[in-house]
Amino acid sequence: MRIRFIFYSLFLIPFIVNAQQNKNQSSKIEVKDAWIRVSAQGSNTALFFEVVNNSDKPDTLLAAESNLAEVVEVHETFKRENDMMGMRKVNFVVIPPKSTVKFKPRDLHVMLIKLKSDLKVGDKSEVTLVFKNAGKLKAEAAVRDMQMMMNR
Repeated sequence: MRIRFIFYSLFLIPFIVNAQQNKNQSSKIEVKDAWIRVSAQGSNTALFFEVVNNSDKPDTLLAAESNLAEVVEVHETFKRENDMMGMRKVNFVVIPPKSTVKFKPRDLHVMLIKLKSDLKVGDKSEVTLVFKNAGKLKAEAAVRDMQMMMNR
């Protein structure tokens, strides 16, 4: 009986320690001011937010998830030839320690492609950001007017 207890204890300790480390890391990553640009069903829009890393170690945003659209991708805006702007998918974004990374218009953002329904000002929806260390973090995003946000 005692040997069985020791065996199970030794087996479970690494899982408990790992879960606690993940909990501590996720509490050091914050998602703030999440909002989505107004758009219509079938079209594309973008999700914007800030990621605050309060830890001493970098973390990496690997993906985003939402049931609002058929496709959800992390993107960046970049400058092409002749001062034209382009947009492309990125596979990850490193969030340095003790820093804030802003996902904003004409910069880093999350694309919501082929919306499943209209998004109107005042609507709210849950989105999930997937981090390498912090795991999945949920955030509530409000639908806002792009022009209003650009004038802030």
